Amino acid sequence: MRRENARLTAARAWLAENGLDGFVAFNDGQNSFLDSNAVFVFSDVRTLGRSAVVVARDGASVLIAEPAFDAARLREDSTTQDVVGTDDLTGRLDQTVKRLGLDKAQVATVALTRQSRKLAREVNAMFAHPPRAADMLSSELARIRLPEELAASRKATWIAERGYERLLEAAKPGVREYELAADIYTFMKGLGAEDNFLLMSASQHNLAVRAAGGRVLEEGDIILGELTPCYQGQFAQICRTAVIGKSTQLLHDKYALLQEAMRRGMDAATPGATVKQATEAMNSVLSAAGYGDYCRPPYMRVRGHGLGVTSSQPGDLHDASDIVFEEGMVFVMHPNQYLPETGYLMCGEPVVISHNGAISLSDHDAKLDTIAT
Repeated sequence: MRRENARLTAARAWLAENGLDGFVAFNDGQNSFLDSNAVFVFSDVRTLGRSAVVVARDGASVLIAEPAFDAARLREDSTTQDVVGTDDLTGRLDQTVKRLGLDKAQVATVALTRQSRKLAREVNAMFAHPPRAADMLSSELARIRLPEELAASRKATWIAERGYERLLEAAKPGVREYELAADIYTFMKGLGAEDNFLLMSASQHNLAVRAAGGRVLEEGDIILGELTPCYQGQFAQICRTAVIGKSTQLLHDKYALLQEAMRRGMDAATPGATVKQATEAMNSVLSAAGYGDYCRPPYMRVRGHGLGVTSSQPGDLHDASDIVFEEGMVFVMHPNQYLPETGYLMCGEPVVISHNGAISLSDHDAKLDTIAT
């Protein structure tokens, strides 16, 4: 029996409220931890190439995906009523819209503006006019994690923590950054990670975290790790800092500022509070310590962000966002910060909003770790 997709049910209600015949959600085969994969939200599958889900107000739903040979795999797991494999996405899309009897003037698009110009041109030509854009629909409908999605987020977090443990075991002087990164990446894949966005770099004084390069690790290096595995369509991210060899009291004192900022941010992130309020709570710790001028780019980017691939909400955590936290939202909070005395340091956890504040999904929250030599 085909399992129910709660997002499809909510989508049909949205169509009725807006007097539309249907919508078409698009994806180009890419999965970003910063964005919503609209096709995944409405089908529960991730495609290899360009794809679209057609959702009609009367209940019909069809997944159309390239390449054609992938259709058999998609039919096993898709929660849409039908799956069509094709090597001509827009051609089959046009046929499907006509077959379902949808009025093209009453059909919206979801995430089309984030696809290639070529696909956007083809779709607009098919509709003979620019269709109504509802680009945030998938992210909005999926902003509250379902129980099974939250469970997957917890498993992704578990994988990330095991990956960091592997980093602490494998990092030592003489190892190149890319060798360490490859070890961590393959280790997490072996634990079930479907994807993994991994930044991992080291220096005696980091300016920021970056992708691993050819630098050889040395004693005294500060290793920065941003581990972001995906499990069953849910990304989780942890941000960690470790020192090779003996640490200094100064480094511990400065890292404690990030830990306190994290605590303040979590306490402020209650249902009904805004992203701005949580961001200001984190910034206040650093400002009180004399680092107010560093609480903006280029010394930091944001204090956290949404986690795809279902929803990007609540978006970037910065002090100009009025987005309101809701119970059940999942995102990463990270008061990562450059400090002139120590360089860039990382501290962050995936969190879920509960009735009384943010709760970390990590078993062990970030601390300054040391690696014996």
